[in-house]
Amino acid sequence: MKLILSPDNQPAASVVIEANSPPAVSFAARELSRYLAILTGARFPVREGESEGLQIRLVPHPLGPTATAGPSPVARLRELLPPPPALRCAKWGGRGGGRLCGAYAWRVHEGGVEIVGERPGSLLHGVYALLETLGCRWLHPRDGGEIIPRIPRIELALGEHIAEPAMTHRELTNLYAIDREYPLHIDWMAKNRLSRFMAFLNMPGSLEAYRDLIEPELSLRDMDATLGHHSFRFLLPPEEHFAEHPEWYALIGGARSPDGQLCTSNPEVVERVAERICALFGEFPAVEMFGLWPNDGFGWCECEECARIEEQRPSQFRPEQPRRTETYLRFVNSVAERVAEEHPDRRLSALVYVNYADAPENVRPAENVAICFAAFQRCLKHPLGPDVECDRGNAAYAREFQRWREITPGDLYVFSYLTQIHTLSLPYPIHEMIAQNQRWLVDAGCDGFTAEFVPEEWGAFGANLYLMARLAWQPELDVEAWLGGHDELIFGPAAESIGEYRHELREVLIHGGPCTGHYDLDWTRRATERLLAPALEAFGHARALAATGERRHWEALQQQWVGLELLLRTATWRRLLAEIDRAPEVRLESLRARAEAAHHDLLSFARAHADSGAVDVKRYERISGD
Repeated sequence: MKLILSPDNQPAASVVIEANSPPAVSFAARELSRYLAILTGARFPVREGESEGLQIRLVPHPLGPTATAGPSPVARLRELLPPPPALRCAKWGGRGGGRLCGAYAWRVHEGGVEIVGERPGSLLHGVYALLETLGCRWLHPRDGGEIIPRIPRIELALGEHIAEPAMTHRELTNLYAIDREYPLHIDWMAKNRLSRFMAFLNMPGSLEAYRDLIEPELSLRDMDATLGHHSFRFLLPPEEHFAEHPEWYALIGGARSPDGQLCTSNPEVVERVAERICALFGEFPAVEMFGLWPNDGFGWCECEECARIEEQRPSQFRPEQPRRTETYLRFVNSVAERVAEEHPDRRLSALVYVNYADAPENVRPAENVAICFAAFQRCLKHPLGPDVECDRGNAAYAREFQRWREITPGDLYVFSYLTQIHTLSLPYPIHEMIAQNQRWLVDAGCDGFTAEFVPEEWGAFGANLYLMARLAWQPELDVEAWLGGHDELIFGPAAESIGEYRHELREVLIHGGPCTGHYDLDWTRRATERLLAPALEAFGHARALAATGERRHWEALQQQWVGLELLLRTATWRRLLAEIDRAPEVRLESLRARAEAAHHDLLSFARAHADSGAVDVKRYERISGD
């Protein structure tokens, strides 16, 4: 049995919402009406309150008032969407229960459709998911934009559908400055059912750009916002305060320094930081969390008060540095206590990173503190897991994550490095590993992820973000099948050949190569034309086939070509550097000249293709010469 919505009926159906619905519910209704009209050519007017005829009714909360009289399908959906207490803590998330998880559901019956969401944003996710069943595909603008088919009429099978995310914290964050392209990213995020955006504030003008470009788009879609990232310098800028208050900054080597961290034992620092965060929460009422994260790197205070907070012993993951977890976490908890007095409905996020990744022994995160676990030196070849055999410590990171899970009452999520933004836009296809990694995280009680992305290299690693977004809802997704469908959308007639190309790269570079992490380019030395011959042959077939498709298919294939050429050039350069390390003196001058020429060729190629959508030239210029 099916519900038929036919263009022969005008209107085909009404999209119905309650009077005075929140703006995000009205937006969801307009989106549904607009896309249904594009699909069919029929009218689907948005109406408030009661309406006659076939209806698609949007209900923003399963515990809200029943929208229809008599035996209500909405009441049935309420039963399908109870708050799942086993997953979240009483107030803030995490494992204890109570915080909305973002589930949605719909029911199709003879009289129409009800779409239900635990909040307006998840209702919008339900709208986009329902449209996907009709053939809509939400591609990023850098992939050619969304695909909306034309269909003669809408046929929906009678019955119920329910979806609950396996990860509730589904967040992207900018790495560089926020520009006018970012509203397009926010739209893509909502349509792919991501839920949060974190604004990195250390670039000049970032806060203003967030206010003007990002906040309106998030509000329209009921998406959560985090401000912060590496925020110590943003909160107490040394150029404003160091001259008058050097005691607020770290004592390093016997002198106060504006270039390190804050002096986290100083009560004035606690008070000033709390004041600044409270002021930001007051200025931006839609911001739900602030990332109180240390500056990137080290430079912790060595004053007597800071030194006595915890034993001065090496950290597990950076043994050349002393542990600083308890020093940092006690500071965050103190600020969180002060912030809760003024903003009891907001949270802080603490970063678990480098020499403060070790789980603390004598302090626990406060209930209004979420923990972001950053496995900075992790391997990109292997997933996290306590029994993973890996040269880069993925098993140790996994075991430490489990320790943090035991002591964290609220959200515990990961800072994901699986967008590969530190691998110089080079093809290193880790989609299988991403799925294994995300499945382990879900089983280990991870509440989600924050992932940096660089728009300029979307063509290189955009598929990673599509996949991570999908796995956050469907951890058991068949990745190979998903990749095949994604390739058809992106590469058209070249899809099968690009899949073969990716498979051959994976066999040589990943399965046959060493453990590796971001910034590590040693793996590229395997990219010889002999070892990559099957991959190069498959890519040649893909180029020929892409030329027969749409322009966007060819452009997507060209982005992959840029990555392949970067890989071959990087490999030549890195092999020459390795040869220099073991060459006799008599050959050094010649090898250095060749290496310099290869490096120049590499940078020239990257710069020449800066607008391709497949290379982050700024990062190339910063890192490739190291």
